[in-house]
Amino acid sequence: MPLKNPRRFRWIIWAGAGLICLAAAVTGWMALDRVHTDDGPVNSDVFISNHGRTLTTVTSWMDCENKPDLQAHESDHGIALTEKRKWHGQRRSSDSCHNPHGGLISTSLDKPVGDRKITDGVTGDGIITFDDTHFPYPRYLPSGFAPADKTIGPNNPLGLPNPVSSKATWTYTYERKPGKGGQVGALSITADAGETTPTEGTPMSFAGHAGRLQKTSDPSWTAVWTQNGYTITVWTDDPSMTDAEFLRITQSMRS
Repeated sequence: MPLKNPRRFRWIIWAGAGLICLAAAVTGWMALDRVHTDDGPVNSDVFISNHGRTLTTVTSWMDCENKPDLQAHESDHGIALTEKRKWHGQRRSSDSCHNPHGGLISTSLDKPVGDRKITDGVTGDGIITFDDTHFPYPRYLPSGFAPADKTIGPNNPLGLPNPVSSKATWTYTYERKPGKGGQVGALSITADAGETTPTEGTPMSFAGHAGRLQKTSDPSWTAVWTQNGYTITVWTDDPSMTDAEFLRITQSMRS
């Protein structure tokens, strides 16, 4: 049966389509408005690796945030670092922002750092860095250990960032079977600029360097010694690691 008023019918169709498009636009705008991005300061120490081309730091974020991105803004004379942070509108809800997470973030440079000054892109403060050529990597690790994506310590199981240091310092963590289930163990190595003589534990030599060995708990060991202007701390919490394995690790450190 023909329509009595085809023009009115077409107008209703077009009006309905317009309302649908408007509703979709408003919905999209509201969704976009609930996602917020910002440049945040660097809140922990910075590590230089890969022949001066890669910068790494420790960051933290909450459930209502994405893991931040580390961004470098380069010039011929300097490098400004910022953490690009993205969080969602629910961040004001006490139910969605409770759980903190910690991890490593990195950025690659167009050219090696060289003698360029590294600063915080938000605060303008200078950043003291640690060059991996000075880090005492172990030449031996028990089977199943691999570099972790966070820096775990005796009082920091989540790998949250430590405050920015006034001297060059870095912690490198290895985990046994990370992400594969089962019993996970951790081994962390910290190097701090400056030689601080350890006073706690049993006196011992580590690859010719005088230090101290302490069983802080079962199965936790801590070894501390000084070498080449740095204080080295090796810590483990791994039920599967034997005492002999831990001592072998400490004796295998790169000088």
